[in-house]
Parts: sequence; C-alpha cells; structure tokens
Amino acid sequence: MKRGWERFVCSLLMVVLVSGYGYAEVKSGSNATPPPYREGELIVKYRDHVSEARRMAGHSRHGSKRKKEFRDLHMEQVKIRPGLSVEKAIREFEADGDVEYAEPNYVLKATNVPTDPKFYSTWGLTKINAPAAWDNTTGSAGVVVAVIDSGIDYNHPDLKANMWVNQSELTGRPGVDDDGNGAVDDIYGYNAVSNSGNPMDDNGHGTHVAGTIGGVGNNGIGVAGVNWSVRIMACKFLAASGSGYTSDAIECLQYIKKMKSRGVNIVATNNSWGGAGYSRALSDAINAQRDILFIAAAGNAASNNDTTATYPAGYNLPNVIPVAATTSSDGLASFSNYGRRSVLVGAPGYSILSTYPNNRYVSMSGTSMATPHVAGLAALIKAKYPTQDWRGIRNLILSGGDRPVSLSAKTVTGRRINAFGSLTCADSRVFSALKYPSIIQPGVATTLSALSINCANPAGPVTVSLSGGEVMTMRDDGVSPDLAAGDGVFTVSWIPVRAAETFYFSSPVGAETVTVGK
Repeated sequence: MKRGWERFVCSLLMVVLVSGYGYAEVKSGSNATPPPYREGELIVKYRDHVSEARRMAGHSRHGSKRKKEFRDLHMEQVKIRPGLSVEKAIREFEADGDVEYAEPNYVLKATNVPTDPKFYSTWGLTKINAPAAWDNTTGSAGVVVAVIDSGIDYNHPDLKANMWVNQSELTGRPGVDDDGNGAVDDIYGYNAVSNSGNPMDDNGHGTHVAGTIGGVGNNGIGVAGVNWSVRIMACKFLAASGSGYTSDAIECLQYIKKMKSRGVNIVATNNSWGGAGYSRALSDAINAQRDILFIAAAGNAASNNDTTATYPAGYNLPNVIPVAATTSSDGLASFSNYGRRSVLVGAPGYSILSTYPNNRYVSMSGTSMATPHVAGLAALIKAKYPTQDWRGIRNLILSGGDRPVSLSAKTVTGRRINAFGSLTCADSRVFSALKYPSIIQPGVATTLSALSINCANPAGPVTVSLSGGEVMTMRDDGVSPDLAAGDGVFTVSWIPVRAAETFYFSSPVGAETVTVGK
C-alpha cells in the first residue's frame, strides 16, 4: 500500500467555523457555547392542521420563502426575509398561531480525529471477536445499513459489491426519476447537499465509515468489514469540508424512511457526526422512524454527556444508540465522550484502518470510527436473526459485550461490543438506572426509568423503592411517559414529596441504588 498520505489525512481535521455561520440565543441543551447555524434560514414546524394555503399566506406575511418541505413531518426549511436576524425570525414565527416551533438550521460536522496513517491495523475486528462471529454468519445481502455522512466512494473495490443498488434507477432512463421517489438517478443513495442522486464522497469520512460496516470480505484485497456481505446505502449531507446542516440531515432521514416504506430492509443508520445543540426538528425526524436504529457517535470532546449533552447522540429516544470509543488495550479513548446514564456502549475507535476514496486505505480515530462497528454489528445480528426487530437487535448489542474496567462507570452498560457474544447471547443480564432528577423539586412531576434486559428480551417486573418506603412499579408498555413498548426500558412518572431521596431500582436481573439531594 502507498504510504504518503499524511498531508491528505491531516486535511480531514474537524472543521472550524467559517464565514456565513452565526450564533443564536436559542434552546441548546446544556451546551455552554451556542452552536453555529446557517444565516438567513430557519427550520419551521407547523401544526398538523395547517393547510398549504395558510402556510403560503404565512410566508407572505413574514416575507419568507420555503426552500424545502419535509411533508410527513409538517416541516419546512425556510429562507427568511433579507435583513432579519435569525433570533428575531424565530420570535416572529413562534408568535404565529400556525407554527408549533421554529429553530436555526444548525451546522453539524464529522466527528473523526485523524491519526498517523502509517499505523495500519485491523485490531478492532479482533477485539470485538468478529472472527468467531463469522462462524455464525458473515452478513447478508438482504440487510441494509444507511450511512448518513459525506457520501461513499461507491466505486471503491472493497465497497462496490456491497453497495445498495436502486434497481429501478440502475436499469431506468438517465435523468428520469424512474421509481417516483423524488430523486433522479439515485442508484446508490441520495445527495442532500446538491439535491441529486449522486452521493459520491468528496471528503473521505463516509467512505471510511462504510468500510468498517461492510468492506467486502474474503476478496483478497484491502480490509474486511464487520459484515463481509451487506448492502450499504449512501446519503450525503456533509460537504467536502466535513460540515453540513440540520435541514440536509433531515432530508437524508426522510429519504431513508421513504425507501424503508417501499420495502428496503434498512436496519440502522450510521451517524458519525454531531456538534450542534438540541434540535427539536432533528429529534422529531429521528423519532418518526422508530423501526430503524439510529447509531450515533458520542462525540470527541472528552466530556461527560450526562452533564453536557452532545447531539444527536443525546436525544432521549429509544432507537438511538450513543457510542463511545475504546482503544486496543480496552481503555476509553482519551478524546471520547462518555456518560454513565447517556452513552450506551463502547466500541473500537482508535487508529482504525478502513477504506478511503480513490482505492485507498487509511487509519483514523474518533467516535466516528467506533459507531460503524456498532452499526455493522446491528446488520450482522439481523442477518443471523432476521425476525428480530430494532428492540431485540439493540438489546443484543448491549447485552452481548465484554466488560472492560475502563467502561464500568463511563457507559450505561459498562460494555464494549462483542459480535460473537451478541450472536450467541445466553443469559446475559444488563440492569441500569437511566433517568432520575439531578435536583428534586417537591410537587413537580418527573420521570424515572431503568434498563432491564436479558439478551434480546425485556426483564421485568421492575420496581423503584423510595426513602419513605413507597414502592412504584415501572412499566414498559409504551404508554406515556414510557417511550416504547417492549424495548427493555421501564418507566414511571413520579411526584416527589421530599427534596432528598434514595432510589432503589430492582428487577430479576439486577439492582442499583441512587441517592439525590443528600
């Protein structure tokens, strides 16, 4: 292999802010610094009953213009009138009775940290015990993972055979939307940056991610991915610079949802990006496709996501799997974010060798590199157990892992994934308190939740006992405040009567005591 790639790889350093970005005083989770956004634009969510005519009348009143519509979300990317600041535009739109909320079009970026490309290694696959897992299955061409990223070099010799192909467009007429999905010539996926059907990678990040998920195995060249056989769908929303916008990420999610509804067996999306604050619009878009796992990089700020949330990994949604990065010695990578209550699992993310555009291979580090190990494992599980839904696949990922000391207080499960363990899971129990108030306000309702699973299945009953002797049964029935039935997260609504409390969470698979305010 060639070895003169240092300058090229270093050019992939995380993107700094450039002209055309701004900052707004908007809701952004617990981030200390307001996140960057695109000047002159908003994402606007309309109330469900608002007609097209009323939307157009609203644009006339506000002097705005619709750039893109996300129809089934009742949402639009909006160009605001010249001279109006984003902050004032948000206030103006949210005062409109037809609008549910408005927010900036946040900037998102790839979460890789490039390393010395001379250090070639495929240690990650060995560490997650992939060779043993491959005795059970090497993947399936009937399983699809969508990579939402900078695109994919779909001509790479280690990826081409595993690319998802839209047969209607491949055999159709050039320049025509043959399958009527709104995209022209989308043979390998979609490009939300250029609104085209060509998701070719002009950055490298997405191609690297794809190789870890599904570099073709046993072909005598390059590397093998977690799956030797799989189908990888590309959706490009990160530009050549490595940055992109919330609106384009939502457009990718909408494209993937549409293809899933047409019968494409999409098991998971890989999301090795982040950096913006809380976006209700992006959260709503992820929540609108619960049947697809959303596997997300925890972030590279070496910070605690429990106290300073990073998005999209930080969205409290049942199909989101936040991933920390580990090293070859099973330590938590020095750059990796973590979270005892918010980051579910760890995976190899330091000096990971994978595919790169123009028939190359480089080694890179970051939670970006850890995330595709998990997305690849989701596909491998689906290949082995085709009847498992997103809940069972998620729980097998979480319960099948090993328990390095470095993750014992850094992730919810305390585990680094193990592909063989997930495929052969038997009586592997995971229990953890997930949600409870950091500050208790008597009389103010709050939510308590806990993860209780044994391999793929929920493990109940789950109860929480309080300092005063009260005992509450937690439920996994999908009735509010529980987010999803049968996913192994048990929830209860609680109105405190004391400012200090000791919670004793317990189930047949474990127990945990948490004290707040004492």
